[in-house]
Amino acid sequence: MSVSDDQVRLDIVELLYKHREDNATRFGVDRAIIQDTLQLSEKQMDINSLYLEDKALVTLSRTFGTQWTFAKITSVGIEVIENKERYADKFSFTQASTSQIQDENHENIRETVSSETIFPLQVTDTFRQARDQVRAAKLSRSDEERIEKQLRALEKELQKTKKADLGTIQKDWGELKKKASWLSPILSRVVLEGIKKSLEIE
Repeated sequence: MSVSDDQVRLDIVELLYKHREDNATRFGVDRAIIQDTLQLSEKQMDINSLYLEDKALVTLSRTFGTQWTFAKITSVGIEVIENKERYADKFSFTQASTSQIQDENHENIRETVSSETIFPLQVTDTFRQARDQVRAAKLSRSDEERIEKQLRALEKELQKTKKADLGTIQKDWGELKKKASWLSPILSRVVLEGIKKSLEIE
């Protein structure tokens, strides 16, 4: 099912707003985290992020003129989110409702992992599967140790659930995908759920 641009714009701004509440000193959310969390195509994410930047609701960080890498909500964006009714005429997207975030199999992650007691168990089980895959891959000793170290760091952060730091999850997940992208199908669902929990998306 396609998602309207208004829906995408609201989801992006609300995600950035929540991130700013929890990580006031950080410089924004990585584009890959936004895309993964909201399950958007790159084109749909970029078109709507650029619209939000043009309207001064978000700032997009770029490196040497390349595509933007981080997005952060502005004071105007904060004002709009906190006073949606006041800005309804100017920004139609404020009247959309926050979408249900789904994983790559179009299953509602909220339903798949809903209990605070179930999630840590799922993290443990998922990372056990990932380690089994690493051992089965017959990598060099040094590569295996590097990947194992990254897995331990990411697992430790995800186990904190709502106390987990989004910036740390972003960093560890990004590093792990660079070293072992083939683990993404195993880990992506639990990482996305961990991101949602760190943002307290119910």
